[in-house]
Amino acid sequence: MPEPNIRRATKDDARSILETHYLAVHETAAADYPGEILDEWSATVDEARIAAFLEKFSDNREGELIYVAEVAGKIAAFGAIVPANNELRAVYVSPRFARQAIGSKLLAHLEAEAARYNMTELNLDSSLTAERFYLANGYQIKERGQHRLRSGRTMQCVHMYKIL
Repeated sequence: MPEPNIRRATKDDARSILETHYLAVHETAAADYPGEILDEWSATVDEARIAAFLEKFSDNREGELIYVAEVAGKIAAFGAIVPANNELRAVYVSPRFARQAIGSKLLAHLEAEAARYNMTELNLDSSLTAERFYLANGYQIKERGQHRLRSGRTMQCVHMYKIL
């Protein structure tokens, strides 16, 4: 397996990022959440969803920095940090690239970027599915709780952190 090319996301990556998100949620996390939560967490990728993502990407009021990991020119994973919040939004890996250390390599890159922004800690709401991944990469559990989706509905999560 070649090393992934990790870089900042561009607008041209929108469809691939959303498709990776959809597959990671609907395939990888399907055993841990009911279908209605999966659908709210990641809706079908269509032109309206891409346009909404691009609008959010363009104004970036939240200060979110999105990175992608490419393998053979295809996006295999993506993740994001929000320096102002000491937040790791998440790392999502396409099921087609699972268990190849791509997620861990992307996470290490995100942590290095966080350190460049003088962040000393990263906090995240992990899905139940990703809990083991984050634990294996040095994150600790604060508490189990709920993550609020954009609709206002909640899903079970694990509040985690890592001191950098």
